[in-house]
Amino acid sequence: MAHGRNILKSERRKKPRFACTSSILLCWSDDRGHEHYARGRCLDLSEHGCAAELTEPIPLRTNISMRLPELDISSFASVRHVTRKGSKYHVGLEFPQPIRVPVKEEVKVVELVEVLS
Repeated sequence: MAHGRNILKSERRKKPRFACTSSILLCWSDDRGHEHYARGRCLDLSEHGCAAELTEPIPLRTNISMRLPELDISSFASVRHVTRKGSKYHVGLEFPQPIRVPVKEEVKVVELVEVLS
């Protein structure tokens, strides 16, 4: 058994993720070239990706354009996982290039670490 398989997925992340309350806007094209748009809620965010709660699923490996308007963040991303949670879908997105997380959000991480310590 490979050593890396015993590590929890959350422990293999390149950078820590933290809670986020921003709305998220997504745009992508399907196999037929039709454009789709979705609005949802960002659940967590890191330099390398985010999780979003949406009312509809997006196919795995779909390349999307996304925007977090309250944080002034725009990026392309790839859908890495989709999990149904009741009537909603949790969608994991991976950014092709690291994004700059706003300082006010980094402060929340420090505060959370201090509370947990």
